[in-house]
Amino acid sequence: MCLVASEKKELQELQTADFFRDNHILEERYKALLDINHDCAQIFESLTHSLSVSGLNDLRGDTFNEWLFDTGLYNLRTALKDIDGRTLTMLNVSDVMEYGVTFNEAAVLLMSGYIAHNKLSNDSSFSPPHGSVLAWDPLQTASWIATLDDQYDCLVEAGWYGPALCSLSPARVIEASDGELEAADAVKFIELVRQMRIEMDGDKAAWVSKWSGTTPIDNQA
Repeated sequence: MCLVASEKKELQELQTADFFRDNHILEERYKALLDINHDCAQIFESLTHSLSVSGLNDLRGDTFNEWLFDTGLYNLRTALKDIDGRTLTMLNVSDVMEYGVTFNEAAVLLMSGYIAHNKLSNDSSFSPPHGSVLAWDPLQTASWIATLDDQYDCLVEAGWYGPALCSLSPARVIEASDGELEAADAVKFIELVRQMRIEMDGDKAAWVSKWSGTTPIDNQA
């Protein structure tokens, strides 16, 4: 009984004005976190449903931003604030770059969008098949370019990811070469990329060796 009385006394001493204020603040924070958790759950549920039913077509606002987060491109949310999923399906790399997005990021964005829109992967980050050219990082791209004729050494440091390598135009190749390559050389380089993709990814789904960010998502099979 003495122990119980002592504990009651200690509890009463704790119940000061500061205690009740701090407790109220914690309760309010807890309620706010519950609301945030509820909102996030709704956004995630809406994103999952939309992707499974209509691909990118119904993604806008928070659901589009959540999709950007899943693809690892959440940093683009400000640049793409006027874009939704349906609009993205109508753009090519040059169009996306007009919003202040880099060539590499534009290509990765459109490739991820193509995969998501056509339901080609169960991967929540909408990554390309492992081992494909589309999955290359800049080091892998540079290593391949280094195997080509010496005239293409000027492209080794271009820093292209796989999707960018597969979305080149002659003008972009010439620009990356700092003018060292002429139009005919640039065209030949793009042809080498296409042939290499067929050789490396010819045993995968047809889209893997054919996708290019130069064509809008809606215009590709």
